[in-house]
Amino acid sequence: MNIAYTRFQSLTFDSLQPIYINAICIHIFTTIVAMPYSKTKSNSMKWTREAIVNKQELSKESTVYHYRLLKRIHYSTILNLIYWGILVSMLARELIHLRPYAMLLGIAFLPLLHALLIYLHITLKEKRPLTHWQFRFRLPWLGLAPTNHIGLKRFRGLQMQVFWVTIMIIGCFYPWAPLDMISLFFVHLWIFLPRLIILFRLRKHSSRGFIKLNDKDTSCYSQ
Repeated sequence: MNIAYTRFQSLTFDSLQPIYINAICIHIFTTIVAMPYSKTKSNSMKWTREAIVNKQELSKESTVYHYRLLKRIHYSTILNLIYWGILVSMLARELIHLRPYAMLLGIAFLPLLHALLIYLHITLKEKRPLTHWQFRFRLPWLGLAPTNHIGLKRFRGLQMQVFWVTIMIIGCFYPWAPLDMISLFFVHLWIFLPRLIILFRLRKHSSRGFIKLNDKDTSCYSQ
């Protein structure tokens, strides 16, 4: 014990100075190395908490709809060209007889009339905003058409109302219009015939079907 005490007394500040310096350097080094890790860990924990909160809010406020395909009707390019050829041939016939005005008026005016009737029905009768609807320039849905899923029963009823109301409007002007105005009936039927065929093929899904109008097909789904 006396020997250990004698050795402790023999230790001076100069002999202990390297030990203190090494300890201080080790402490500074570990602090510098640990700072980015602790900051990264805190940020990752923060991002994790934010992700959990956002996921909980999304699950509370959003509704996910799952649709099951019932039937899909593809558009035929060949039939589409033939169908356009019928209209062009009728227009050429009217040009030969120098009376193309009624048919040209129908081609330009009737899709706008159909769009107006759809707008009035949705905004005034159904009290809904005209969202998810856009104007299409291709058959079979030439004119104003929905871009999202829509109930088949509702959509079919809307199309039938536009079909018959347009016929009644044309019929009201028939007594005072020239005989050439019969071309308006032809153009109106030409526009509606493809969509009436599609709706007829989907008739058995009217009660629970939802229709989606795509560029290359018309699909019917159920929830």
